[in-house]
Amino acid sequence: MPERDPVNEPENLLVHWYGHELSDNAKAGMREMAARFPNSNKELWVLPPKRPGETGQQEQQRLLAGYAAEAQKYGYTVKHVRDETRTLARGLEPKYTSDTLNDIFSMESANDGYIATKDLAYYLASGTKTSLNVDLSHHHMRDSEWQAVQQSPHFSPQVVAPVDFSTAELKIVDLSHGQDSNMRHVLSTDFLSTTERFDEADIQPEFTRHLDVFAMYAREGTRGQAFAKAAAGQYIGYLAQIAQNEARKGNVTFRQGDDHTRFRPETVKLVEDNLLGAKYNPGDPRRDGMIGMMNIAAATDAVHLVFGRPRTPDGQGKDSMPVLRVDQATWDAITVQAFDVDGVKVLPQLGLSKTFQGSWRRDDRGDALDLGPSLDGDKITLVQASNIGVAQAAGAGISGLDRPSRIPYDVQRSSSAGNSPRRTPSPENALDIEQLRSDVASMAIPRTPSPAQGEASVQAAAVAKPTMKRSTTGPAR
Repeated sequence: MPERDPVNEPENLLVHWYGHELSDNAKAGMREMAARFPNSNKELWVLPPKRPGETGQQEQQRLLAGYAAEAQKYGYTVKHVRDETRTLARGLEPKYTSDTLNDIFSMESANDGYIATKDLAYYLASGTKTSLNVDLSHHHMRDSEWQAVQQSPHFSPQVVAPVDFSTAELKIVDLSHGQDSNMRHVLSTDFLSTTERFDEADIQPEFTRHLDVFAMYAREGTRGQAFAKAAAGQYIGYLAQIAQNEARKGNVTFRQGDDHTRFRPETVKLVEDNLLGAKYNPGDPRRDGMIGMMNIAAATDAVHLVFGRPRTPDGQGKDSMPVLRVDQATWDAITVQAFDVDGVKVLPQLGLSKTFQGSWRRDDRGDALDLGPSLDGDKITLVQASNIGVAQAAGAGISGLDRPSRIPYDVQRSSSAGNSPRRTPSPENALDIEQLRSDVASMAIPRTPSPAQGEASVQAAAVAKPTMKRSTTGPAR
């Protein structure tokens, strides 16, 4: 095997896939990344959904076997995120632990939180080792894309200079070409860009570049690794702050006895003023925006925390409280600029391009309402059927049906195989079905006379029918 070029190839390439089967797009992404960085250590990070019972366990094993078979073709090692939480939590301890991460990943997996899982996993993985993290919507930059980049008004040789993986501390994506386009009260405990508390204290928001981490490189032992750990801590902190706020309002309850290292909601009210409910309700229109803001806020705060320098705000006296500022040279050193070419984000410094609109998760052959092969031969439950109805209603914009309702019965664990869930037993005074059938069979059902009909119809009805002779073997001959 050829030796890795430390300048042009990262030590570790981590590609991320969270959800069900690898789509055709995802398989193509794996192939493209392997061709782009052939000599890097390559890992496929996954988190297959975990359904209860024996059927759920069988499906998870089937998915993992499929991941492994595809990964082997291109030299990847499969990493199940849940198996890595002890290692991932080392940069967060003692404030947060592997239990924290397991709880969060369980909540995300149970509520289709694939994008949020990916965002947090990027930070956590980069905090443990040198790695370039991407999802499977990336491909090797095409010649036509490179030619388009050269025609951009933002093009310059310095901006597109290839990343030196042996010396770079951190590389995250700049979507605003070096311009300040976002603002934030940095290091706030809130994921929202500005907060009333900072306004009341006369703390001005910082204007920053528009960041993203759909591609992210961090080198171990540098400020890049410190950034990754800080971003993961900020991200979990926002989630904790949301949970605390909603618990105070009575919108959320958590398991009794849990401390700050656990995240196990027991009840979540789906009401308008519940942000935690919006975060974990796939039907809530606020959800995607929240996930994006949490990710950008975590990156922005971490940059200021690790790379910022305290400075007195412009126009204020020397006795004013200093704020953290990041100078332009630092921004240029830690970012790669994204060029928009026909809807594709091209990163010439990495030689990569990213297709958006969920292509890393979408299989063009797939059925949006497909319940998956794990249900072959099984009965579709009422809950699954109602979820299809909710999805269709939400797509049609029908008011009131775009959010799932509470299941009208409790679910408890049984002692059946696989500890699969069962419905709560019926009360003792429940209706006897066999007795009901007997009663219905013995009922004399009165017939109401037919409405008045035409003379011809009456005469036809009065004609006597011929006597029919029936046989147990067939009609009489």
